[in-house]
Amino acid sequence: MISVDIKLEKQNFSLHAQFQTSGGGVTGIYGPSGSGKTSLLRAIAGLEPDTRGSISVLDTEYLSSTNELAVHQRQVGMVFQDSNLFPHLSVEENLLYGRKRLSNPPKIKELKSFYQLLGVTELLSRGIDGLSGGEQQRIALGRALLAEPRLLLMDEPLSALDQDTRSNLMSFLENLFQQLEIPVLYVSHSSQEIARLADHLIVMEQGEVKASGEIEQVLSQVDSSLAQSDSSFSVIKGRVEASEAKEITLIRSEGGQQLVLPGGSHPSVTGKKVRLRIRARDVSLCLERPDKSSILNILPATVIGISSNCVAGSRIIKLDMGSNTLLAKVSDYSVKQLALSEGIELYAQIKSAALLD
Repeated sequence: MISVDIKLEKQNFSLHAQFQTSGGGVTGIYGPSGSGKTSLLRAIAGLEPDTRGSISVLDTEYLSSTNELAVHQRQVGMVFQDSNLFPHLSVEENLLYGRKRLSNPPKIKELKSFYQLLGVTELLSRGIDGLSGGEQQRIALGRALLAEPRLLLMDEPLSALDQDTRSNLMSFLENLFQQLEIPVLYVSHSSQEIARLADHLIVMEQGEVKASGEIEQVLSQVDSSLAQSDSSFSVIKGRVEASEAKEITLIRSEGGQQLVLPGGSHPSVTGKKVRLRIRARDVSLCLERPDKSSILNILPATVIGISSNCVAGSRIIKLDMGSNTLLAKVSDYSVKQLALSEGIELYAQIKSAALLD
């Protein structure tokens, strides 16, 4: 378990973060620029000396009213937006930089296998100059992991990369996180990264934690600032059920629904676990199933929540789809015209769903 209850006063900014999250898996920290995400990571790492309160990670007190561990005692690995590699060292020397300082025998003994996992075997003897942004971030991540931290902190690690590189690195991170035995706190303002990588979610706004918990539970809070924002989205987990050439891909959700996506996936991914990100603004509602529609996914659902506030003429509707929760953003006028209330059965029309593969 990771438990944080801290305050930090900086010039023109106050941070007050209180939350608990799992001691395993990936916890996404999401919010707009200036919301305090980076300050939170720095405070946990011990890089903000004016932090007051308590921080506990896996039963180790980093900070309390009577004790404060130094940065090197916290055994935290950090990966930033900028890789911060040492230009005078080779790739392998960068990777091994923190390893020399281990006080205990290393747990990662097979360096050759680790380099293969990172995909940097062919780069080891090279200098840093000329490496792509994606290669530099892999090396920065490898350097952090070879220092064998108890907690990995990642601060917008993909934001400076182009779209293709970012997509490739997300695939790499997804596979890597499944093999790590340490918790990861992952800061991002990208809903795509959070939807794909995070098991748990912390939402920050103006220096405060507004919500925290399992990602599906946090995303489905209809009156939260995130749900009512234009970036509101849901995550549906499932498996690739079938792929038909380049025409469609069939996804079977954990709740049992079949979703159809245009554009086929390669047949080799059939059976693979995937996530779908569905924006609330891409879901519309109807009381009867339409006979003819260009929309591929029209699924039965039950209304289980309606936001109490009308924001910019719209409300958020929370839908139950059998083990899955889906948000829809509809006009207040439509809510009244359809006489929507909790318990009503209807159909959700999903205009667009992004396969985070």
